[in-house]
Amino acid sequence: MKHIYKFSIVLLTVFTFIGCNVDDDDSVTVLPMKELTASLSQQVDVIRIADDATSYDLVINFSEALPSYSTIEYSLDGGATTTSSASSGDNTLVIPIAFDEDKFYRDVVLSDFIVVNAAARRFSTSITGNSSLRIARQGTIFAAPGSVEITVTWSDSSKDLDIFLIEGNQDLGGALLDDSQGTNTTTEQVVLSADEEGVFSLFMYEWSSDYPVDYEINYVFEDGQVLSFDSNITSDSFQFTMSKSNDGAQMICYINKIE
Repeated sequence: MKHIYKFSIVLLTVFTFIGCNVDDDDSVTVLPMKELTASLSQQVDVIRIADDATSYDLVINFSEALPSYSTIEYSLDGGATTTSSASSGDNTLVIPIAFDEDKFYRDVVLSDFIVVNAAARRFSTSITGNSSLRIARQGTIFAAPGSVEITVTWSDSSKDLDIFLIEGNQDLGGALLDDSQGTNTTTEQVVLSADEEGVFSLFMYEWSSDYPVDYEINYVFEDGQVLSFDSNITSDSFQFTMSKSNDGAQMICYINKIE
């Protein structure tokens, strides 16, 4: 009986010693969270693209190579959320933004950055910097609502340009909204009124058909913005079109030089 008692004490001592060793050896080190960020490569409010562009590659930069499959959630022009994905090891993501012919600008809003198993890998994710921007064609103006003054000037006083602002897209049968047919001058001006919306065209000719004529045209907006072009006319013809719409406290105009 004494032997059994001693044996029990020995076993209790051994297990107690082993238990202490296990507790000491199995302590876990928790790694700190590491921040992984996504950001627009261009931190601007508006990106300008060519008037004839059909798409634009929007670039997203990551603060380091991605540890796993990831997605960026975004929306276009206030529409439904969509996603674009990147793979493990990627440092950037390119999102193609389509521009149809009738699209003068696109509004992009980034809403989320998701990395698969981010928590398990001890990553926290976020979008830094601007989360939204506008991509616009060069000829697009965002201005305060109001009228638009269109002024044509030329340097050769022997020439006599006349200009006509017509409703519609290069339609000589469209309503004449304003015209300027001065004599002994090197400046003509027409005005598109504040309440007009739609598509409008500027028809021009040299009164005696004495072509060509180099000229400058300025579109002046009520908030002080000016869009200018240097151009040349070689025959009686439409020279520019202009699309105009009012969006609340903002007027959106797209001005296109007819080639």
